[in-house]
Amino acid sequence: MERAQTKTQDDVTVTVAVMSDRESKKAFGVSLAKKRVQPVWIAIDNQSEIPYVFIPRNIDPNYYSTEEAAFMSHFRHSRQILEAGLVAVIFFPALALIPVNFFAVRHANKKMDKVFSRHALPSHIIMPKSQESGFVFTSVDEGTKHVTVDLLGEKGHNTFSFVVTVPGMKPDHTTRDFEARYPDTTLVTYEGNEIPGYMKELPCCTTNQKGNRNGDPINLTVLGELEDVITLFTSAGWAETRALTVKSGLSMAKAFFTGDEDRYSPVSPLYHNGHPQDLALQKARSTINQRLHLRLWYTPLRWNGKPAWVGTISRDIGVKLTPKTWYFTTHKIDPNLDDARDYVLADLIEVQKVARFGFIKNTALESSDKPKKNLTGDSYFTDNRILVIELSTEDTTPKIFPWHTIRKDSPSEEFTG
Repeated sequence: MERAQTKTQDDVTVTVAVMSDRESKKAFGVSLAKKRVQPVWIAIDNQSEIPYVFIPRNIDPNYYSTEEAAFMSHFRHSRQILEAGLVAVIFFPALALIPVNFFAVRHANKKMDKVFSRHALPSHIIMPKSQESGFVFTSVDEGTKHVTVDLLGEKGHNTFSFVVTVPGMKPDHTTRDFEARYPDTTLVTYEGNEIPGYMKELPCCTTNQKGNRNGDPINLTVLGELEDVITLFTSAGWAETRALTVKSGLSMAKAFFTGDEDRYSPVSPLYHNGHPQDLALQKARSTINQRLHLRLWYTPLRWNGKPAWVGTISRDIGVKLTPKTWYFTTHKIDPNLDDARDYVLADLIEVQKVARFGFIKNTALESSDKPKKNLTGDSYFTDNRILVIELSTEDTTPKIFPWHTIRKDSPSEEFTG
């Protein structure tokens, strides 16, 4: 409840809090996260003159009913019998535990059903001058979770949107000291029409740690504060990335061999100006082998007071073994980098969070005579353009940057200031 958030509109007050795995295990007695269930506590205080109907599917289209969440958490008779049988191999009298365990499991599961039912949101209909509170059981989100409480009344929808930080995961960007990276004396302020000039000074590509081999090309620039980047991208379905540690690396390797989904899997480091990426975001399919992922680097550039992040984005289409990483796996990328880049633009426009956008030639990449391959040898092709996106914290229709023009006297596209 210390992390609870509250909003009020039209005489209705909604409070939301999201449990971490550790908290839900303590409250419900079982690890709900292992079953991919996350309890969200909601209190709805309706002081208006009309009733409202709470729409749970708008929190999560795949939400779990209370009874379903309890059933998924039940102790299993088969496991208890198996465990007792294994003990009996060493200690024969342990066979007597089998019938005891059978009845103990039945009693525990009935008690579990009551616990879930007692703490769930009791009614989806909130009458005038009344309050309902309790848990709704959603799919698991780590890091940043978006919670939409949608109430339907006779005048239409009354919608409350929350952005909640869920404890437990350590995103990669939390390991960076952004304030110390660039003292105020090194910050560079640009106006709108000066962006193309800055972009022409960028190297073509990211590199390895030594800086002597090119990696993925720079094809993205995002203008916005760190919190806005995380909030707006996650609102479009992107997930934060765990910091790369031995534990997260082993978890990624496990997902690779089992083919499981890992929405927060670490991203291997690439380097720009001697630094590994400051922030990585990804959108995974049902398997770790396939995902869109982008890397962003914090820069000293300020555009209208907003930090500029340069980055690279590509689409992983498979996983291969490699001796080049300590966890022995890496992703194979889709050679069409422009599709992944343009996907980002379409995704953010869909959630109405793009204020302006434009494309600028990556002149260093265009003039390079080196083979277009990343650090793990995957070939790629591109139109050599960098997408520049200015984020908007308010819903908006995007506009084109004024410098996004095409020279009519050239058969090829050139974007000039």
